[in-house]
Amino acid sequence: MKGTDVEHTTVSGHERPDGAGLRIVDLTGTSGIQVIGVIDPATRPRWEQRLDMLVAAGGGTIDLSRLAFADVRGVSALVDAARRIRPPRSLTVRYAPEPVRKVLRLFWAEEYMKLLNEGMRP
Repeated sequence: MKGTDVEHTTVSGHERPDGAGLRIVDLTGTSGIQVIGVIDPATRPRWEQRLDMLVAAGGGTIDLSRLAFADVRGVSALVDAARRIRPPRSLTVRYAPEPVRKVLRLFWAEEYMKLLNEGMRP
């Protein structure tokens, strides 16, 4: 859509009634992505596809500074991706919103600490 950073569409390309969507862009100068918008049932397949690509590439950075919302299954997909990357490679999360950090602490405390130790920023 013209004049906005966020694509307000579902995976199928149709406008969502609530105007929410997901845009995932490659980070410049490093292996990784920036996530913009929401991760919910409509956008989760796209999110999971990009996570699979990061895992296949051996890890990278995920910037969540512009993430507006992530449901529990979206956070679960992030944890699953982090588990699939073998050392010494890693998945680094930066600027995770407090609700995402809270879900990680509640359901995946060990993974939260690993992501925190490898670069999660508030």
